[in-house]
Amino acid sequence: MDDYKIFISHGSKDAWIAGQIAKEVRSLGGATFLDETDIPKGNLDFKRIILEEIKASNELIVLFTPQSQMRSWVWIEMGAAWGRDIPVVAVFYGMEASDLEDTGQGKGFLENSNILTLDDLNNEYLNQLRLRIEKAARS
Repeated sequence: MDDYKIFISHGSKDAWIAGQIAKEVRSLGGATFLDETDIPKGNLDFKRIILEEIKASNELIVLFTPQSQMRSWVWIEMGAAWGRDIPVVAVFYGMEASDLEDTGQGKGFLENSNILTLDDLNNEYLNQLRLRIEKAARS
């Protein structure tokens, strides 16, 4: 069985927070994809790599912050994951889901069960994710 992989989508200014989320996921035994660390700098084929990694992922975490909410790549990655019908979990930090309405983007296909704050990530999501990772490891 391949590792249970989480693709972490974020804006470049939120790389540190995204890296901390990736550490938490890896501590549970999951694999992560984080462009900051997993795509060599200067790689001109980054679009293909991102698409391949989304295809290889079991879930996508998208980090929404005031800096990332209007980044086109965040929305592209989220749409690609949605098109694959894998879980998309939106984590909000420094803003709320309702703030997306103000941008004109709206919440789109995000449902209330897929929207968390950064604090909820530890309290809810990581415990459930650990169970999915363990189940995948047994398969």
